[in-house]
Amino acid sequence: METINGCTVIAASEGPEYLRFGPAEMDGTHVVEILAVPPGEPGPPLHLHPNTDEAFFVAEGEATFLLGDRELPLTSGGFVFVPRGVAHTVWNSGDSLARGLLIISPGDAEHGFVPVDSQ
Repeated sequence: METINGCTVIAASEGPEYLRFGPAEMDGTHVVEILAVPPGEPGPPLHLHPNTDEAFFVAEGEATFLLGDRELPLTSGGFVFVPRGVAHTVWNSGDSLARGLLIISPGDAEHGFVPVDSQ
């Protein structure tokens, strides 16, 4: 990772398993997380965020999202926007590493995690 004229650059060969930017690095507007999830690793329980929206981009591999009561499998290039207050979870549903980008907005709001009863 290096900084060039105020811009942070991470070359693909340096790709971390997990990296978080914000809100300090992004003036409070967003939090950005770079994720790499091994196959078979469980996702978080069904939950919602009362104060923040989440946007997920699947860069590599397969991920399955549970959005309310609907399962949605996505592969590389897929995108999901989850507005605040919507119950959701996501997991690596493939047989190889899944990489992705998570954007949380606003970055300076409390990113509360509220478990949701799935029954």
